[in-house]
Order: sequence, then C-alpha cells, then structure tokens
Amino acid sequence: MSRHTARRSAVAVACLTLAACATPLPPAARVSNLPPLAGTYSGTMKESSRLARPARIVLQPDGRFEITVSDPGGFRTVGVLALQQDGALTYSYDVLKGKAAVYEGDGRRVIVLTQSDGDAIITVEKSLP
Repeated sequence: MSRHTARRSAVAVACLTLAACATPLPPAARVSNLPPLAGTYSGTMKESSRLARPARIVLQPDGRFEITVSDPGGFRTVGVLALQQDGALTYSYDVLKGKAAVYEGDGRRVIVLTQSDGDAIITVEKSLP
C-alpha cells in the first residue's frame, strides 16, 4: 500500500469514527412561539471550507440572539430568530440568512441553523429540566 493510499485510508477511518460518535438528533419539535426556546446553547459551526468550530448562542425570548464562534477566524455578532406565519423558523445575522429547526427529546433541545446557500450549519443544544 502506498503512503498516499495509507494516508487516505487513515483519514477515511478517522472521519467514520467521528461520525459514529456524533449524537443523533432527537425528534423534530413543532414551535408555536419563541419564548420557550430562550436560553444558552452550545455546539459547533461546520462550514464547507473549514473544520468545525465551537459555537455558543444566547437566545432571548423575543428571538434576538448573540452568537459566538471560536477561533481560528472566530467572531461574535447578534442576530434574530423569527417564527413565520406558516410555522417555519428563519434566522439572520450580519448578511447571512437561513432556516432553523428545533429538536427535543432525551432531556435536551437542539437547534440547527442551516445557511441559505448551504455553506454553514450551526448545531447547538442545551439540557432540559
């Protein structure tokens, strides 16, 4: 086996191992208002051209939030999570926009923000009482 092939195999095994360790999402939750979602959530931001970075979102009852993404190339900014008339969740911060989804179960709530162009996905969660 060539050195290049061995390296590719090692990378593939590492990726599969990480994927196997990822915690599956709980069931999707229907959201009828924003105040129950308020709180501090921690997780990761995955971008198509970068390694996953730690992320934290502090969500207010009115949908305003502050997001902090760690280095390298980290940032901190504010945004808005909005509940649309059809029940869909959307978000925006800076010039970025996308859709959001909420999942609940197993004593935790997970919020997934997916950028409109698919370039970034932020997955954060918090424990539920």
